Amino acid sequence: MARLTGTAATRPVVIIGAGIQGCAAAFFLSQRGQPVIVLEKDHVGRHASGVNAGGVRRLGRDIAEIPLSVASMDWWNQIDQLLDIDRGFHRQFYVKVALDDAGADLASRRIQQLHSAGFQHETWVDCDQLLCRIPHLTKSVLGGVLVEGDGWALPWKITRAFHDKAAALGAEFRTPVTVTSIDKSGEHWQVTTDAGMIETDIVINCAGAWGTQIAKMTGDVLPIEAYAPMLVITDRQPMFLQSVVGVIGGTLSFKQLDNGSMVIGGGKRGVADAARNLTQIIPAGLSSFVMTAGRVFPHLRDVAILRAWAGIEGYTKDNLPIIGNGSQAGIIHGFGFSAHGFQLGPAVGEALADLAMARQTRVNLTPFSPHRFVVSPDQAAGH
Repeated sequence: MARLTGTAATRPVVIIGAGIQGCAAAFFLSQRGQPVIVLEKDHVGRHASGVNAGGVRRLGRDIAEIPLSVASMDWWNQIDQLLDIDRGFHRQFYVKVALDDAGADLASRRIQQLHSAGFQHETWVDCDQLLCRIPHLTKSVLGGVLVEGDGWALPWKITRAFHDKAAALGAEFRTPVTVTSIDKSGEHWQVTTDAGMIETDIVINCAGAWGTQIAKMTGDVLPIEAYAPMLVITDRQPMFLQSVVGVIGGTLSFKQLDNGSMVIGGGKRGVADAARNLTQIIPAGLSSFVMTAGRVFPHLRDVAILRAWAGIEGYTKDNLPIIGNGSQAGIIHGFGFSAHGFQLGPAVGEALADLAMARQTRVNLTPFSPHRFVVSPDQAAGH
């Protein structure tokens, strides 16, 4: 099949999934004059992209992800101008604190590892420096690893903004529409849905926890597991925090919103039923990261929890996303972000648009190649 040569194609690119990656890809393609149709089985940002913790961080990433994360931060630092919104990104700092000697040792080894790889963005700050910047921290903190310029955003706001801007540029969003098959037809692809069939040269799979099902329709066996990362929001408290806080070696993601409420998460998973679009909260998991938050900020031990929720997310075996061309020409995958894809969204959208238009990507995507998974014959047969 003839691939695009950097210019817009006549047939629309079909994107499956209207999370942040799908909406960002639609934005970048539409910005370049490429017709786009986005298919979403629910509504925009319905799952992980709209209900995650909203961390915009380079801190703590796998070394393979750092170049992509750094490229994405370039877009985050101009997100208001890019998407015509206000206060889209709360640029502060992100810190993971060490509460014991084991945490401090992990921090030391982490920074040495990064420096050996040529990255300098994570720095150690001692107890006195941290307490100066975050006075309400527990006085027993030993220090922390900090990245200046990281922060947070409201996931639904950013995902929706990419949708709105893409739509304004001409992208067509069809919701709720379910893809039932993807078939080769000569040199093209036929994407059949419960609302009709679309012929296209390029299919971009951004279906999140359902990405493996879409991949199978194209002949690619890319195993992921669906989980449900849990979050809570508290009642409003006097403002005391202008950063995002985690714990080295622990499970915590903690931020205070503009209205004084706090969003607390930390990777604890509920039960995901992807087939029925349902999640189930596990109270013990919630208790563990809420208790960790109380340990980090003792004055919040009696804070009231107003609501808990979980979004369905797809996890890969190595916790790195799947980004790249499939086994057949015209198929591109971008899913499996394993609960840390929100910050990557703008750069992933740009990369997917580059792949669709046969352009050189800004970042080397080899670590995320769909072809890194070795699938046995039994797995391919579904046994």
